[in-house]
Amino acid sequence: MRRGLFPSVALRRSFPGHTLAGPRRPSGGSTDEPIIAVDSSEIREGRIDELKAGLTELVEFVEANEAEPIAYRIYIDENGTRMTVVQIHPSSESMELHMRLAGPIFQKFADLVVLSRIDLYGRPSDALVELMRQKGSLLGNATVVVNELCAGFARFGTGADAA
Repeated sequence: MRRGLFPSVALRRSFPGHTLAGPRRPSGGSTDEPIIAVDSSEIREGRIDELKAGLTELVEFVEANEAEPIAYRIYIDENGTRMTVVQIHPSSESMELHMRLAGPIFQKFADLVVLSRIDLYGRPSDALVELMRQKGSLLGNATVVVNELCAGFARFGTGADAA
């Protein structure tokens, strides 16, 4: 009998409920798998200063009102023409809550940016995908793309946030 390269049977015996692919997930239910979202937008000409002021307010709101996001970072390229938002949430539910709390604030950005793409990494809920499609329509004509994990691991530290 030929054995595979990985001892998945031994893993299941040592850690019930786990496989080499990770913990078994309930069918049809939500997961506690982290969700990473990356938004890419064009900054409308002459609106960079107004955008930066609005982004500062948005980040302060998220930090004060949402306890779960692991990271919420906004980057602007060196030319001041592109903005990228990177979010890491511990679960789809955390990001859904973010969209419900901060979503109404996004309207302020409709005249400042054109959102072109939203990439979701992980296994987002159908509800989260729909919320992201609504954001994409509000701020541009963004494509929402879901990318499932193929391989890898993460080591998130618990130390203070590095600036």
